[in-house]
Amino acid sequence: MWCVRVTGADRGRADLGGRVWHWFTTTLGEHPEIAIFLALAGGFFIGRLRYRSLTLGPVTGTLLAGVLVGLTADIEIPDLVKTVAFVGFLFALGYNVGPQFFAGLRGDGVKQLVLGVVNCVIGLGVVYLAARLLGYGPGWGAGLLAGGLTQSSVIGVASAAIQELPGVSASQVKELESQIAVGYAVCYLFGTAAAAYFLSSLAPRMMGTRDLAAAAHRLERRLGVSKDPDTAPAYYSVVRRTYRLTGDAVIGRTVSQVESDSVESGHRLLFLRIRRDGEVVDATPGEVLRDGDVVTLAGRRADLIALGVPGGWGEEVDDPGLLDYRVETLSIVVTRRELVGMTIGDAFAAYAPDLFVNRLVRGGKEVPWSDRVVLHRGDELEVQGDRAHMEDSLPRLGYANRNRDETDMGYVGSGIVIGALVGVPTVAVAGADIGLTTSGGALILGLVFGWLRARYPVFGRFPPAANWLMNTGGLCTFVGIVGITAGPGFVSGIGQEGLSLVVAGLVVTLLPMVVSLYLGRYLFGFSTPILLGVVAGANTTTASIGAITEAARSQTPVLGYTVPYAIGNTLLTIWGAIIVALLA
Repeated sequence: MWCVRVTGADRGRADLGGRVWHWFTTTLGEHPEIAIFLALAGGFFIGRLRYRSLTLGPVTGTLLAGVLVGLTADIEIPDLVKTVAFVGFLFALGYNVGPQFFAGLRGDGVKQLVLGVVNCVIGLGVVYLAARLLGYGPGWGAGLLAGGLTQSSVIGVASAAIQELPGVSASQVKELESQIAVGYAVCYLFGTAAAAYFLSSLAPRMMGTRDLAAAAHRLERRLGVSKDPDTAPAYYSVVRRTYRLTGDAVIGRTVSQVESDSVESGHRLLFLRIRRDGEVVDATPGEVLRDGDVVTLAGRRADLIALGVPGGWGEEVDDPGLLDYRVETLSIVVTRRELVGMTIGDAFAAYAPDLFVNRLVRGGKEVPWSDRVVLHRGDELEVQGDRAHMEDSLPRLGYANRNRDETDMGYVGSGIVIGALVGVPTVAVAGADIGLTTSGGALILGLVFGWLRARYPVFGRFPPAANWLMNTGGLCTFVGIVGITAGPGFVSGIGQEGLSLVVAGLVVTLLPMVVSLYLGRYLFGFSTPILLGVVAGANTTTASIGAITEAARSQTPVLGYTVPYAIGNTLLTIWGAIIVALLA
């Protein structure tokens, strides 16, 4: 028989630990803001844990961390905090996917859009049938939808819809929200892993593709897509070179004469700086070029070759000091009325002869361009030139879309306000008041405002860091609070519905994918890499697209991901309110 001797010191340490723990849990209950940030910190740590290519991600991690925090103390958090975080998240979500959403309404994205809608409708139908078979109410049904279809935003929309149900007490609302959290957590864990494995490993074989990487590389060659995102083309169209002038073709002539001759010949070059007698001076238009001058020339590589530089001019030399000046690359939005309808070549010859165009973005998409392309109002041109010339030419071109950290909070705030007001009105359907809700309205206006920003990027700046804070930060804050309030009922909920919930979640995850795969192949004719991206996007499963691109050793599946992802984010979020209405 073993005996354990407990000393007074041991008892003292145990008492101290108990007092510290009591103080800690009491403090969390009295200061819920600490509990929220504890859930966020713990959630992001849990979300980074990785097994092969799979991670829980910050949203699921924060939900689980919130549950653990909620189990430690009785913590009351006002619903307003959840609502503010969630409305901000939905606006940011809509803002991000708005350009792709509206782009999917036309052009080549139509087939992807249609399959995305079909996938979402099938998913809703499977959830409804499974919930009816298992006797689930709106709480478990919404949790099954959120987790099985891996759409975290359903939690908030469904919670808001439950609060609007007639005749539901506060205690019932809390119980239903707890069911949503439990259902989401269980189904999301298994659904994410199953979707990633299925789409990256089993689905290609079901589509008759035994070597996904080879299929993706064939698609790359056909599309001319680079397979390595960390590389860039070795070719630079605009170059700057230094030459020592010795040829009769330019000596004795002024800078402006040589530049004008180059333009008349259909090519263009610029003299930027001159080193003469050991001194560096700017190449002014009236400067006469002398024998032995070392000059900096800027122009398109093809133009320099066509003009015979350096042959007939002199020899190329290495002069780092002469090239030691600042070159700026800047996006300019065409707003000047006189530029609209002009070709790029004519516009820059007249208003910005010292700048070069690198690319053209129209309607949020990069498009091929040449000097003969006609400018439209709102076109975004990436131009390059030295800083002095850039500042001089900007007022004649339009709006400089510089990279800045400031958020146009007037634009963002107005979008949320208008969206929330649009979502307030309701329509009576079968005795229930149905409406977008303030969160749904914020999502819709986010789509519109994001699209407007892409179409005309003069206003509405929403930098990535600020967008991430409102988007991921807002959603994680929301689910963290849901986890905290659901903590006491989490364990009992898993014990009550555990196995059936897991099976139902897997069916909800995989069945829409299987149907969409066969529709995409035999009805829409998608190639396997694109089809896998479409299905992953429609189901908004980020872990899956990562697993697919890893298996394909290519980024081509992402070409099918964007439009369905925008559709899936929008429809699956709305389904949160629909499933509550169907199961109430």
